[in-house]
Amino acid sequence: MSTKGTADRIIEAALHLVSEKGYTAATTKAIAELAGVNEVTIFRHFGSKQGILKAIIEKFSYYPLMQQELTTNVTWDLESDLMNFSLKHFNFLMSIKDFVMIGFKEGIQFPEINEEIASVPLLIKNELVHYLKEMHQRGKIREINFEAAALSLIAMNFGHFMSRARLGTIVSEMPTEELLQTSITIFSRGLVS
Repeated sequence: MSTKGTADRIIEAALHLVSEKGYTAATTKAIAELAGVNEVTIFRHFGSKQGILKAIIEKFSYYPLMQQELTTNVTWDLESDLMNFSLKHFNFLMSIKDFVMIGFKEGIQFPEINEEIASVPLLIKNELVHYLKEMHQRGKIREINFEAAALSLIAMNFGHFMSRARLGTIVSEMPTEELLQTSITIFSRGLVS
């Protein structure tokens, strides 16, 4: 049995158990049993249950995709770049919405979950700050608190995601792309000189 195959089975078993029964019930013993491995194997690969959690978050991290959107795929047109970023961000979050919702539910009781989950938005915030500073240096946006602007964009996008993930189209049947475009247009106008 390959190391990668074993690690993947452990991660999948942990994710399944956390989804079905919650973080507390997903003991290393139960994870090992579902993955078809010895409990010692879990500790050898991940060190602890929190190590498995960290591996799950890394596996489902959208940071590489968002980093590419903000470094490689930029056009230096503010509205276009932020729309591309926001659409990819929204679509990726929707693709892992069950995992995100588990994180929120379980994070209330287990702070270690929040600590691990926070690493991804922190990295994205830093990429957005860098992008906004570069846009300012190019004379395309005014000087503002770049960190606050980056956090505002993340919050706006995450709010749209949470609304659609939890409520679907009950609140609005407006297509997601139109909703995001309107938000980005308003947001971008606040940044231009």
